[in-house]
Amino acid sequence: MKRLALADLEPGAAALSEIQRAVQGCQRCLVITGAGISVSSGIPDFRSPDGLFQQLKQRYPGAVSSGRDLFDATLLGDAGKVGLFYSFMGELRNLVSRATCTPTHAFIKQLDEHRKLLRCYTQNIDSLERRIGLETTFQKCPAAASSSSSSSECNGAPVAGPEPPPQPRRRRRQATLDKTFTRAVQLHGNLDKVVCTICHTDYPFSEQMAEEFCGGTPPPCPRCKEIEAIRDIVGKRSVATGVLRPDIVLYNEAHPQAELIGELSEYDLKQRPDLLIVIGTSLKIPGIKRMIREMSKCVHSCTQRSKRAGAGKAIFINRDEPPRGWDDVFDYFIAGDADEVISRLPILAPGAETPAASTSASTSSTASRCSSAADLGQLHAAKDDKAASAPPKRCAPASRALATSAGGRRVRKTEQPLSQLLPPSQRKVGMSRKPAAKQKDRKLTTMLRVVKAPPSAIAKPKTASHAAPKRRTTLHPHELQPAIEVPGSPLVPPPQCS
Repeated sequence: MKRLALADLEPGAAALSEIQRAVQGCQRCLVITGAGISVSSGIPDFRSPDGLFQQLKQRYPGAVSSGRDLFDATLLGDAGKVGLFYSFMGELRNLVSRATCTPTHAFIKQLDEHRKLLRCYTQNIDSLERRIGLETTFQKCPAAASSSSSSSECNGAPVAGPEPPPQPRRRRRQATLDKTFTRAVQLHGNLDKVVCTICHTDYPFSEQMAEEFCGGTPPPCPRCKEIEAIRDIVGKRSVATGVLRPDIVLYNEAHPQAELIGELSEYDLKQRPDLLIVIGTSLKIPGIKRMIREMSKCVHSCTQRSKRAGAGKAIFINRDEPPRGWDDVFDYFIAGDADEVISRLPILAPGAETPAASTSASTSSTASRCSSAADLGQLHAAKDDKAASAPPKRCAPASRALATSAGGRRVRKTEQPLSQLLPPSQRKVGMSRKPAAKQKDRKLTTMLRVVKAPPSAIAKPKTASHAAPKRRTTLHPHELQPAIEVPGSPLVPPPQCS
């Protein structure tokens, strides 16, 4: 692993040229991001000396021994610490809502626009990838895969026309995951929604909800309260009511969408990615460490075409040094701010045409051709209608085809043999056959080559000695009359009249 600093990335440096060539030559890039890419937007990271964990430790010195304790799932069962968790999550949500996208987020979006991004995996919960235009949901909504009428219903617009007749009830098929739809995978959830701890109903994390969180009291779930009121009216026993919590994944907690993330990562490894960029992470979470090692191994074994283009590299960008054991995983480590490093990595080479520009150029050329041929549209349409209404013509035989001369008089073509009417390839195979005797000689020669024996060792077929004599084609004059059979004597011809 080559260790580089920002001073080593001056224009014209050999290391910078290799990294730029890898970014420009890749076709299936995987990006894994951490909290370091959102520092410039106003959101502190977690493990740096001035990060979020140290701030929480200084803010609550007697309550928590480390800032990580506020992100542990066991904290939800502690009545003394659960208030600190909710108040901190309310403040963090307000901080995230004021954040803006960074140049690193724009770099990832440009990779996707230029069709170089295979997928982005982020550990952040700020949802800045979604704000910049990367899809973070795991599958399309039903309106995206159905007709336009259903999409108008999904958007809230009324559907014109009569109602369709009721369809017979069919077995409901399980929805399949669209592995190319999701562009950014949120590995640790997000702060856009809150979820119930019992019924798992999710609600948007609004400003009013954030104010309730800042008070330190967990709000109850509206759906659970409604179910409890209905059971009370009916006279049934009461059940437990859940509370709302942020839709994030804490330490010592199973990921609710681990199977979907596993399917996406397995699909990405099968696509043979040719570039891996890891930005702004400390490489200390076990799941992320295992994912990066598997992806780096797959990138290093990419196709030879990608390697000739300069790809097949694994790049790590972070302020702090990586831990031990990563020298055989990454090819380059660049120490510095993520935004400054990304600003020196152009996605396209100078003079290269972007996919959007090529698409617009082809569209404009097609439009110009269509505009120039607009006056001929009616003529072509009339010809097509005439050809469609005309009765089908019967094809004449090849040897008796008729042609029309310049004066309109029908002239019969000279008859040609069938061998001249076929293509040269078929004419050679189908019309120039060898005589039967030559074919037998060729078979005999082939047998001699296979057996590798002298010609005397192979017995030729014997001809019958009593073969019938060759039939004459002419008759003598006396043979034209019928023969007279005389008892005890051979057949003699009748006497000829004088």
